[in-house]
Amino acid sequence: MVINRREALHIVAGVGTALAVAGPLPAAAAGENEAAQVEPETLIIDDFSQAPEATVGGRWSYVSDRVMGGVSNGGGAYEMMEDRLAIRLYGDVSTSNNGGFIQVSLRLDGRQLQADRYAGLEIDVMGNGEDYNVHVTTTRSFPRWRFYKHTFATTNSWARLRLPWSDFTSDTFRQPLDPATINRLNLTAYARDFEADLAVSRIALYR
Repeated sequence: MVINRREALHIVAGVGTALAVAGPLPAAAAGENEAAQVEPETLIIDDFSQAPEATVGGRWSYVSDRVMGGVSNGGGAYEMMEDRLAIRLYGDVSTSNNGGFIQVSLRLDGRQLQADRYAGLEIDVMGNGEDYNVHVTTTRSFPRWRFYKHTFATTNSWARLRLPWSDFTSDTFRQPLDPATINRLNLTAYARDFEADLAVSRIALYR
């Protein structure tokens, strides 16, 4: 993918800056929400049909390592990507000054989500061939930069990936991830110097 910075809606500054929508949103397909309710095998976290509100949770926000003195530069936006409304994370990740991340983040209510009833995350992704991470924090994540992570690869076409909870790892927690305690989900470009360009059009839980 090529970043078109004239068409993307930029959210590039501040801590936890809420994303806004550029232009009108397409209506959800007929029966889409009903299908999510009656289909027990998946639970939609966000398909961006209700943007800027997530399907489950609040609103996405953009955060970078600049909150801790880093110099990574990027932003987040809602964009149409090959006929899909998606959230897009883009920018230059730098490990200088002890930095090394940009991300878009969604706070979740674990009691509403009941993620422990599911096997993991299912995400529709497209990118520039780089690897990216899903980070999840939990009610035990003190301070907030303690998290569990799952790395995934991207190509320049849409792909649906399944990320089992059992494959999430942590550099700081010894115990395995307890999905029932998840309270935040982050889509992250992380831990190395590279140009990031990631789009995600659907995030769900699967059994």
